Amino acid sequence: MVLFSEMFVSELIGIPVVDKLQEPVGEVRDIILSLGEKFPRVTGFLLKNPRGAVLLMGEIELVGKQFVVTRAIKSRIVYTDYTRLRPDEVRLVRHLMDKQIVDTEGARVIRVNDLKLAKVDQDIRLIAADVGFKGLLRRLGWLGFFTFIFRIFRREVPDALIGWDHVEQLKTDMAAGRITVPAKHISEMHPADIAAVISQVHTDEKTALFASLTDKTAAESLHELEPKIQALLLMTIDTKKALGILDKMPADEAADVLGDLPRENAEEFLRLMKPRKANKARGLLKHPDETAGGLMTTDFVVIPHNLTAQQVIEKMRAEAPEAETIYYIYFTDDQGKLMGVISLRDLIVAPPATLIDKIMVKDIITVDPETEQNKVAAIISKYNLVAVPVVDKENKIMGIITADDVIDFILPPISRRIRHLLG
Repeated sequence: MVLFSEMFVSELIGIPVVDKLQEPVGEVRDIILSLGEKFPRVTGFLLKNPRGAVLLMGEIELVGKQFVVTRAIKSRIVYTDYTRLRPDEVRLVRHLMDKQIVDTEGARVIRVNDLKLAKVDQDIRLIAADVGFKGLLRRLGWLGFFTFIFRIFRREVPDALIGWDHVEQLKTDMAAGRITVPAKHISEMHPADIAAVISQVHTDEKTALFASLTDKTAAESLHELEPKIQALLLMTIDTKKALGILDKMPADEAADVLGDLPRENAEEFLRLMKPRKANKARGLLKHPDETAGGLMTTDFVVIPHNLTAQQVIEKMRAEAPEAETIYYIYFTDDQGKLMGVISLRDLIVAPPATLIDKIMVKDIITVDPETEQNKVAAIISKYNLVAVPVVDKENKIMGIITADDVIDFILPPISRRIRHLLG
């Protein structure tokens, strides 16, 4: 078999197919590809003729840019029914051309404009996707003209190819909804970048992408999404998966997400969630978003004040893993009232036998749950705090607001920005 060294799918579509005696057989309508290998193999050509059949590669003698030649004469060619493709086979034009691929390096969604084929040993294989302007011009038949214009100005139409060995397939239930993920698996991206990608793809692909993530990665990404997308994803994925994601989220983020769902759906999730996480989320949902209560998290470390520095460190080892931040440790009396605070640095450098009462800061800056978010941000900025506690009228600590919560408020992710716009 002969194949030009560089060949694109757009150059093959529509070219004539002839038998060994140069008798016309049909035209190339599509190309059949077998997935599963690093460089997928072409298994046949779907012809545009009265039969609409697939010409298998074993029947082909030559593939060129001007025509395809079969091994046998027209009357002896063996065809396959194109409606009986194997589960691992797709049609390049129908299933991959113009479909979206996710550029994980740039956290963007781009479109496949053309596909590059090459001869590897005795096979024709898919080696790259063209996602640039050049691929689009080639498809439209304008590449020659624009190449001429560019050369007048001593420039070239740039290539934008993604090698297929850097592409991973993410399959949905429908081949037409298949998307590809180049460079590395999407779960290795930063959650904010994953959210940006999910926001750009079509509805079926949003669900497919989100469902492919681990519960932990999905939980980190969900809070970055627009409320409508959050609701769509949680209500379309498997309920067990949704509950696993909510369980991995901090209580304050879970409450934010549940607060954007229709009431009946939020209540159903709260009923099915683990009691401890559900109770925390219910408590947070009582507070308006624009207040300290709506901004705070209930995952923090509170320890009795009548301990030594060494005892506090030992107690933290057991309790701190669930806390959102452990830079500050808060101390309470027997009634749960806030007595003092100490930074992790001061705790570590203190002699082990030192009583916490002697080294903790007792003049604590606090806010109440009704404090407006702008004022909370001003307090954290003014006193250069990593976190500020939220206390009730009896000075019992209800939660803390961390500096990153304030940053999210000042420079909000998509979800929080939309939430503010909607009021």
